[in-house]
Amino acid sequence: MADPIQIVRSRAHLKRVRGGRDGLYPFLEHNTWDVVHYFDDFLGDEIRGSGGTPGIYELNTGSDGVLSILADQTNGVAELSASTGAGADDEYAFIALPELNWTAQQNAVIAVRLNIDAITTVKMEVGFTDVTTDNGAVNVLATPTGTADDCALWVFDTDDTAYWQCFGNKAGTEATKIEDGLAPVADTFETMIVALRDTNAKFLRLDANGNLTYESAWMTDAITAADKLVPWVGLQLRTGSIDRNLNIDYIDVRQRRTTS
Repeated sequence: MADPIQIVRSRAHLKRVRGGRDGLYPFLEHNTWDVVHYFDDFLGDEIRGSGGTPGIYELNTGSDGVLSILADQTNGVAELSASTGAGADDEYAFIALPELNWTAQQNAVIAVRLNIDAITTVKMEVGFTDVTTDNGAVNVLATPTGTADDCALWVFDTDDTAYWQCFGNKAGTEATKIEDGLAPVADTFETMIVALRDTNAKFLRLDANGNLTYESAWMTDAITAADKLVPWVGLQLRTGSIDRNLNIDYIDVRQRRTTS
């Protein structure tokens, strides 16, 4: 089993940390070569690695979804849209890093700071999944049932409730989902975090200022430890003739380089 990895890396969390093996050490360890790290703050006027939209990311969309950087945004912000006009019911746009480079047995963690322009008739997913081509890793949240065989995600779906929920699927078997009761606020940034540890997953949320507002218990049997995964962010419309736009301030993904 790999050693635990630092999960929350906000300034607010650092202010509470003291020295020692379980205090400041995990923050400093993040900068060593033993931690694999991907970070995108969406600065500039082109998506990172862009030789054509969407650059380094694989965009999976039902019709005309798009990922682009918004002009002149403080700190840099990308916009992911399910459609470029009045979209159809269930139209979607999801982005993933294109290769299956991440695993739960290496304690992969993803943090995405985001907001959405409206919190009605929409689904959002943030976390890890095992394929880049699904029109949503989660099929039905209420049941729950997955599309992906292995995934661990924050999911918000107004077809079920008006709250973020925690979803896990291990080799096609859904874990008992966590309905935490937190509701997003339109046009207000929050950071959604999914941390994996072998077959378990933990879900955390930070407010716009980086303060921890929610931390779940470890969800057991949430995901297969050794299966290869991709970071995953996206949205899906829950009625026709609407637009929904997901703004992404940053994506941060990291894991241990080895399982020991």
